[in-house]
Amino acid sequence: MSKTSRFFLWVIIVGLAFIAGVRLYRVYEQRAAEQAQEPAPTMTFNNVPIQRVAPQAEEGVYKRWSDEPKEIYLDDGSLSAQQQTQQAQATVKSILNDYRQEPKMQAFVADLRKATGREDIDLAVLSTEQLGSLLQQYPQLQQVVAQYAKDPQFAQMLQEIFSNPQFVSSVQVLQGTNVPAQQGN
Repeated sequence: MSKTSRFFLWVIIVGLAFIAGVRLYRVYEQRAAEQAQEPAPTMTFNNVPIQRVAPQAEEGVYKRWSDEPKEIYLDDGSLSAQQQTQQAQATVKSILNDYRQEPKMQAFVADLRKATGREDIDLAVLSTEQLGSLLQQYPQLQQVVAQYAKDPQFAQMLQEIFSNPQFVSSVQVLQGTNVPAQQGN
C-alpha cells in the first residue's frame, strides 16, 4: 500500500469518526431537550388536576406486652377440680389413643399386663396418681419400663408423647401436682 493510499484511508476513518460524533451529539441534545420539557399533562376533571397516588400499605405496629409469655385460655370460667380431672383424663386418653396401634406400644402394654397380671394397666393408668402405689405394689414395672427405655424407637415415641404440652399439663392435674390456675378472659 502506498503512502497516498494510507493517507486517504486515514482521512476516511477520521471523517467517519467525525460524522459519528456529530450524530451522537445530536442524539444527546435531543434527549436533553425532551427531559427539559414540561412533564406530561396531568389528568383533569372539570379542569381540576387529578393526582393519582398509589395507596401505601399500612405498617404494623408491634408492641411487646411483657417479657414473660403468658398462656391465655378463653373459656367460661375456671373448672372445678372434678371437671379438671375429667378433662385431663380425656386428654390423656385421646393422646395415647393416637399411639395405641404402634407395635412397640402394644408390646409394652402386653409386657406391663404380663408383669402385673392385671388387664387394666396401660400408659393412661401409669399417668395418674396411682403410679406410686403401683410401683410399690409391682416392683417389676420398673424393670419393664427400663427395658423398653433402652429401645431408641420406643424412647422417641415416648419423647413425642411427653413433649406434648397438653399431655404434660394433664398428667400434672391427674397426679395432683400444683398447676397454675387457668384464667378466663
